[in-house]
Amino acid sequence: MSGDPTAAGPYTIALRVPANTQIQAHTHRDDRTAVVVSGTWNFGYGQKAERALEKALGPGSFYSEPAGVAHFARTGAEPVTLYISGYGPTDTHYLDVSADPRGTR
Repeated sequence: MSGDPTAAGPYTIALRVPANTQIQAHTHRDDRTAVVVSGTWNFGYGQKAERALEKALGPGSFYSEPAGVAHFARTGAEPVTLYISGYGPTDTHYLDVSADPRGTR
């Protein structure tokens, strides 16, 4: 949407996550904030994805992803769209490398 998350400087991205998707625990090097645009985003902080730690965030919800703090998320029966902002360059580090959907890094 704005800026380049791979370069130094502010950025905002639109993240569209399909229905029934689980995103395992991971961290980012930069502080990030996010707004749920559509759908229900089940989000939690922790070293391992656990439903007991999740909070259901609906459209208009705002939350943060502090630098280096592990977090995870999942969608239910509907896709979710988020706007995520931070200051790049950013990265994504999965705590369990085998859970990285991008393959071996």
